[in-house]
Amino acid sequence: MASGDEFGVGLGDAASLAVLLGPLALLAWATGLPVLLPSLGPSAYALVVRDRPWRPLARELLLGQVVGVVVAFAAVRTLVGPLTGLDLLAHTATGLHQVAAVVVAVITATVGMTLLDARHAPAYATVLIFTLGIPGRAIDVLVFCGGVVCLLCLDAARTRLAAA
Repeated sequence: MASGDEFGVGLGDAASLAVLLGPLALLAWATGLPVLLPSLGPSAYALVVRDRPWRPLARELLLGQVVGVVVAFAAVRTLVGPLTGLDLLAHTATGLHQVAAVVVAVITATVGMTLLDARHAPAYATVLIFTLGIPGRAIDVLVFCGGVVCLLCLDAARTRLAAA
């Protein structure tokens, strides 16, 4: 059982996560756009429980997510073509091309994040989400990147308010 101090920290972390993810979830609901995808949950958690300065973590998160989404989208468009939703078709050439896109995207994302010194583990979920075609439009890449920037802005505001 958690002590009173640990419980208080847990409640504080939960409230911080609600502050970060709630507005993004509301924006996604209101617009129907992929401002918030599952991979931003672990990214938000990394911001809340950070064990290093904000600026390097924010840089890693931003670059890692952007690299992940861009290489995933590019791999799918190059190897498969346009996707809409879960189009992974078992025992088809298109499905096999999509499997290849996943492998290429993961390798390319790893190289890109390493070269930029921006290894952000949650970005690999972004790679998988986009290589599966959820979502699949070019505008969705930009919208998701906007969601990442919003997450960082919300965290910067949360951090400043907490310090005040």
